[in-house]
Amino acid sequence: MTSTSGHKTGAQPSAGEQDVQGRPGALRGLVTAHPVTAFCVMAFAIGWPLITAEVVTGDKALLSVAAFGALLGSALVVTWAGGGRPAVITFLSRYLIWRLGLARWALVLFAMPALTIAVAAASGTLRLTDHGWAYAVGAYLLQTLVLGAVAINLAEEGAWSGLVYTRFATRHSLFGAALRTAPLFVAIHLPLQFSAGWTWGSVITQVVVLLIIAPFFRYVIADSYEATGGSLLAAGILHASFNASGQLGFPGGWQFLPALLLLAAGVAVVRRFRRRNVSADPAL
Repeated sequence: MTSTSGHKTGAQPSAGEQDVQGRPGALRGLVTAHPVTAFCVMAFAIGWPLITAEVVTGDKALLSVAAFGALLGSALVVTWAGGGRPAVITFLSRYLIWRLGLARWALVLFAMPALTIAVAAASGTLRLTDHGWAYAVGAYLLQTLVLGAVAINLAEEGAWSGLVYTRFATRHSLFGAALRTAPLFVAIHLPLQFSAGWTWGSVITQVVVLLIIAPFFRYVIADSYEATGGSLLAAGILHASFNASGQLGFPGGWQFLPALLLLAAGVAVVRRFRRRNVSADPAL
């Protein structure tokens, strides 16, 4: 995905052409040398105004524009700068990785809502405030697969998993790369905290919550991304599943947050168990 091979032409440019082409070439080299920084400059410069406009106008379509234009668009520009058209094609092909096995698809689609329901049951809040269970299940699937994944989260994970996490993972462990991705992920969501009726107290509280849960969230997404061979499809749907689990209709709507912590803990235990088995197997 991140090939750094340069594109060569058959003829050398003239001196005049070198003067014209030198600056764009230098800019492309700068993007290639600092991919995460370049991505952030473009993504935040375009994304923050679009997200702020959504907060002001209430036009949800602007969030899709931000996801596809600012986030995925910036990721594709950086990818192109590093490897040209072949790198972009390889990047986009990761959306087509769908043969994950039933167990992985069950985790991607149903782990978060199942754990959210478990937390609600344990806390005595297992009751729906507006509609029945059939409606809740249908709304969850709609929120996850259509309004979430297709409209926003697949594009979003193209940026966070496909580019930012992947670049960090070349130098850090899975958890280390996820931990470094988390603050940038939080930062892009800052304008959303200034929704109607906001106060400085509510903004600070929501940002603190984001800062706490983001490392666990990015860790869970990174595990699925790595376990599926880099499936952006799985990463985007899992992202959407997390968001939709917070809209199941339980009182307070907070149950999906401890559910995420439980899922992260489960992922960590499974990963540790697998590493121990691999290290103990003399045939490996």
